[in-house]
Amino acid sequence: MIDRKLLENLEHCLNDIVPNDEHFGIEEIRGLFYAQMITPDNTLGSIKNNPLPWLSALFYGERPKLSEEQVNGLNASAGAVYEAYSALLAANKLDFPFDFDRLDADMAELAYAWCQGFFIGLSINEVFWLGKKGEKLKSSDKELEAVRNSAKLFTGLATKDFSDFDKLKIAELKAFIIEQGQQPSNDLIAASLFPNVPIAVKTLQMYGTKLMRAAAQKTEYQSAQKIGRNDPCHCGSGKKYKKCCGS
Repeated sequence: MIDRKLLENLEHCLNDIVPNDEHFGIEEIRGLFYAQMITPDNTLGSIKNNPLPWLSALFYGERPKLSEEQVNGLNASAGAVYEAYSALLAANKLDFPFDFDRLDADMAELAYAWCQGFFIGLSINEVFWLGKKGEKLKSSDKELEAVRNSAKLFTGLATKDFSDFDKLKIAELKAFIIEQGQQPSNDLIAASLFPNVPIAVKTLQMYGTKLMRAAAQKTEYQSAQKIGRNDPCHCGSGKKYKKCCGS
């Protein structure tokens, strides 16, 4: 769990720049950083490669003119949150922060705000998570299909537009809602899909972290190929590579 003081410090920093209705709240911040953590660093929209979209996202995409002091304060507070999330990810302790088995109206409101921030994080890396426009998946690519559908769930929840979502699933939901004597509005469709949020987050997280592990293993292998077994280990231990990281 992230230290709430870190989140509050970032929120206070944003409050010092613009009114509180012009920047993310704490739950939206949590969702945004969660999306960042599960996105591989080699994507164009990652915070390491392109921090500006993430900075703008905190202001709902309308980044104001900032003084040097404000930039430094924002970088420090956002950086502390980022490092805390990175530590959770490294320790394999980054978990969806809401227990939907105990979901009530108050928790649902907080979770929905989290989903808004998470959606923005996915949108910054739109091609990676949602695919290119007109993308056609092979029938055998079930994993990527699940990833795309999971990402589109958050698009639908945030925009109330389900035109790009699983059409069969939407048709089934509409039929069910009609059977209950109600009109299948987008709000009711969103409410019906909302319980799927935890599994959708898990699907996206498993995919993103799998690719990150594969990239790390590739980098480690390439590094090992360049280091002789009798050379000093690159970790700085002072031992030979073969008796340290290469053992």
